Amino acid sequence: MLENLKVTFLIVFPFLAYMTLGFFLRRIGALTENFAAQINRFLANVLLPVNIFNSLYAKDLSSAFRNPTALYSAAGTLLLTFLLMKLVPHWEKDPAKQASMVHCGFRSNSMLFALPIANGIFGYEVPEIVIVLAAVVLVNNVESVPLMEYYRNRTPAYAGRRTKSSFSLKGMVLGWLKTPLLMGMLAGTLWSFLRIPMPAPAAGVVSGLSSTVIPLAFMVLGARLNFGHLKANRRNVMLTVFFKLVIAPTLFLIWPVAAGWSEQNIVAVLVGFAAPSAIIAYAMAEYYECDADMAGEVISLSSALSMITIFLWIFGMKQFGVIS
Repeated sequence: MLENLKVTFLIVFPFLAYMTLGFFLRRIGALTENFAAQINRFLANVLLPVNIFNSLYAKDLSSAFRNPTALYSAAGTLLLTFLLMKLVPHWEKDPAKQASMVHCGFRSNSMLFALPIANGIFGYEVPEIVIVLAAVVLVNNVESVPLMEYYRNRTPAYAGRRTKSSFSLKGMVLGWLKTPLLMGMLAGTLWSFLRIPMPAPAAGVVSGLSSTVIPLAFMVLGARLNFGHLKANRRNVMLTVFFKLVIAPTLFLIWPVAAGWSEQNIVAVLVGFAAPSAIIAYAMAEYYECDADMAGEVISLSSALSMITIFLWIFGMKQFGVIS
């Protein structure tokens, strides 16, 4: 037990330290909100795609694409969204708040948070986990726009001045096809299947850029923690965070564990569903005229508490021999 505690602590500690450092730097004014937002965009548009490419381009992906875990996780994300859409109206009647609760409840900070955690567990990059998380990101991108349109159209303030829906299927498809994260995955996959040699200097640059993702990503998460409106939205925020960090991973880990899936596949499901709410949920809530303040609180609280819940998930799995 003590050995498992030590190993689990060593896995989680670097991420917790980076988040704490980011929070501290923000408090003393060395890292501003605007600068943190710029770094976050740089991570999403440049460094994370490079990180995903680096995880794939030199690997044999023939088995990864035959892995049913990606399909399971993608279907689970859709099921989770449907479940939340049925449950949330029993907790909250305002469509603007419902939108933030549902969106934050199913949309995970997968590539920014889950991939580094998964790599930390194994000590190396697992291509299968990249494929699984990419499938979850794809589903998130596809369903988020119509979902937020649905809730915005139900808000009285917007319904009173709506002329026509701004939803465009063509625009949505083109939008997710141009997502940098998915482009990084597609480039890495194509490079792997074509077996293109990577010159050593170029490989060094790709590896160097990739290595900056973990410290920057978690420092930004720490810097953007904000609990200013928690009191006003406390009940909704607590319910959403508990569902996101505890209920969702529990529901979707039952089958993989019972069926004896491999460690890599179980961890892929764990990090895909147990990661905190995605930062983009705040921007989308603001754009679609829903409750952005509450979305920000869910993102902040789930990011902070996920350090505890992820620790407990990993420790529990090690104790019961699910992962070694």
